[in-house]
Amino acid sequence: MPDGDFELWHALYTLEVRYWYDVDFNDGRNAHLFYLADGVFSVGDNEFHGRDRIRDFYAWRQARGTTTVRSLRSTRHLLSNLQVEPFGAREAKLLGVISFYEAPGRAPVMESKPPILMTDLESECVRDDDEAWRFRTHLLRPVFMGDDVPLSLAFDLSRSA
Repeated sequence: MPDGDFELWHALYTLEVRYWYDVDFNDGRNAHLFYLADGVFSVGDNEFHGRDRIRDFYAWRQARGTTTVRSLRSTRHLLSNLQVEPFGAREAKLLGVISFYEAPGRAPVMESKPPILMTDLESECVRDDDEAWRFRTHLLRPVFMGDDVPLSLAFDLSRSA
């Protein structure tokens, strides 16, 4: 692999890992900052356009988690099979797989279950004016889903966050 491709792969891997770390350990409070101002986050048919809408979704997700039976929960988003396709010096596509685990209770959760969602990941990434990589689009396409519907798919787009 040419050095430039490895550096790009590492930069986009780091972007993706930092994003999901914020979602799992900080309730996504900073998730909107990983996007361009007009970026799009999509899970299945749910699409959130722009940083404000993405921030609103994660605020709803966090509030919903504290006001329902899911109030004490542990989540982890795991990445695998990441591939990068560069498009010039400032744009690239990131492909991969996300496995999403969620269970009631605080870690360590004593009951082991399979992931509640596995998705194909497709992201268009852009190096912004501040030289940071950000998502233009961050698309999760469900492939396998368990009985527990993730909040990202339960969100009702017809209501305001």
